[in-house]
Amino acid sequence: MLGMSLILVAIVAAAAIVGAIMFFWALALRRVVPVNEVHIVQTRKNTVSYGKGFASNTYYEWPSRIPLIGLTRVTLPVSNFAIDLPDYAAYDKERVPFLVHVMAFFRISDSNTAAQRVASFDELKEQLTAIVQGAVRTVLAGHEIDQIMLDRSRFGEAFTKEVQPQLSGWGVEAIKNIELMDI
Repeated sequence: MLGMSLILVAIVAAAAIVGAIMFFWALALRRVVPVNEVHIVQTRKNTVSYGKGFASNTYYEWPSRIPLIGLTRVTLPVSNFAIDLPDYAAYDKERVPFLVHVMAFFRISDSNTAAQRVASFDELKEQLTAIVQGAVRTVLAGHEIDQIMLDRSRFGEAFTKEVQPQLSGWGVEAIKNIELMDI
């Protein structure tokens, strides 16, 4: 009888220890999203954004290897960010080569769309850089270098109009006209 009660006490103690370990492990998975970020959490059934301005700014980051409750997370900034193209090689209408410095300023307008398109913020910046480069090439190739140098502000508006249709598909918007800084 004494041996059975010792075994029962050992089982209860082991269960309490395992329960305590599981409780503290679950607490370690709790995430509080910083004010300047949005975390897009993707489970097998849906995508939810967490952060300032959303329904909640806390969630549990269950490892993706756990069936049914596992998730993946994409972290994106809610602040403005810049795409800088220093010394970008361009051509004018007559195929005269020259270097331009272009700056573009963006913000993420739809975090769920952005998270579905890319796996990280660095990848998003690479994609946006390619979009801006294409716009710069397209717009500048239709004009002569003299005209480009005289009317730089007009070309900033043209760059912005060129990229605008593509940005909505990435969940991003331009916050001001793309700037032609230097030629």
